Amino acid sequence: MKGLHFKALGVISLFFIVMSLLGQQEHEHEQQQTDKHRNRWHWQMPVRVMDEIGVKEGMTVADVGAGDGYFTFHLAERVGNSGKILACDIDNRALQVIRDRCAEKGIQNISVILGKEDDPLIPQKSADIILMVNVIHLIENTSGYLKKLQHNLKPDGSLVIVQWDAEKMDSESKGWDPDDRAKYTLRANLRHIYDGEFEVVQIKDFLPMQLIYICQPATHK
Repeated sequence: MKGLHFKALGVISLFFIVMSLLGQQEHEHEQQQTDKHRNRWHWQMPVRVMDEIGVKEGMTVADVGAGDGYFTFHLAERVGNSGKILACDIDNRALQVIRDRCAEKGIQNISVILGKEDDPLIPQKSADIILMVNVIHLIENTSGYLKKLQHNLKPDGSLVIVQWDAEKMDSESKGWDPDDRAKYTLRANLRHIYDGEFEVVQIKDFLPMQLIYICQPATHK
């Protein structure tokens, strides 16, 4: 009986050790995510981006390529309860992070849309702004994809593309792969935009590693 008692104590001790390690790993993961978001805050400048592109209360904004919602939740806070955010992505696991956070925080002005590789499936004429952050180089048929976005914008709506800039990345990013440079040049980004039948009405240059292209559907005369 004494031996069984010691074995039971050993099992209990092992259980608490395992639970402690799991708790520590979860804490470390949460800390890593916090550090990641804190670092991104400095170079992505989400509040200033929203200011510069004109995100206002009551708007409907489509966050195309939303991922796990870095911009989505900033946008949702800005547009308020009278506005709406359409969080679109083809990665359902990433979108689940958004769904879970909305449920946890009681956020009701975010709609999650599982899109297709060639279509974000945004309702037609629904968005005041379509925002794409570091996305266009990942799209196989960029021009065809952007042409579809024209139908998702309200008549006075804008497409805003925040995209890596090769020249800035040369000096700012140590992990930058020079072989990828051609994807992120000004010429490449403009070609995608104009082939997609949008025109650039303004380029904003304040971000340390990206350019912001504010675009509207091209007018055909």
